[in-house]
Amino acid sequence: QDGVALGNPDLAPCFGRKSRSATMVPMVGLAYWPLLLWLPLLAVQYASVVYAGSGLQGAVRGITGLLVDTPLCGILKIVWVVMFVLCLDCLRNVFKPVSASDTGVANSQMFEAYAAKEGTLVLALNLAAMMAIQALHIITGRFAKLEVDRDVMKRQAEQAGQFSKQLMESSKKTADAGVAPESKMPEAKEEKSEGDGEMRKRD
Repeated sequence: QDGVALGNPDLAPCFGRKSRSATMVPMVGLAYWPLLLWLPLLAVQYASVVYAGSGLQGAVRGITGLLVDTPLCGILKIVWVVMFVLCLDCLRNVFKPVSASDTGVANSQMFEAYAAKEGTLVLALNLAAMMAIQALHIITGRFAKLEVDRDVMKRQAEQAGQFSKQLMESSKKTADAGVAPESKMPEAKEEKSEGDGEMRKRD
């Protein structure tokens, strides 16, 4: 084919486009494999945040932490940048004008445009899924920290309330013990004894 292309200059652009489109299709096919990891992981994260409690969220964060909180995150960032560049290249090929001068060239350009659209969608889905996984991991981590801080503050408030209650009870007991009880004067008995003494004197 290269010899034919060299002998016929009119066929050279056609074979060049076929070679570019042929190399683009395997690259688009490789972009499907990471989705087998990103999409189920993203679905589990969503289910744990919406429907599950903090226990399952912690377990899911342990899995996503291997991708976000380890040195593997640096490699995934490089992969993200490569996918972003490929996505921009596919997007550029989508808007490339199609020449209708030759049927073979038009068909090749149409095939290349369809492959570019497919590559743009698949790579964009990979980029969005990777960013969503990292964002949900960070958000759930912050929520877990807020829950721990809330529980600590709640325990501290309960302990402070119990301590103040005990302090008020002890101060009340001390005040009651410091005041001497009032003694009642036997007035009626004295009046009765005085009356008996006067009656004896008269007798």
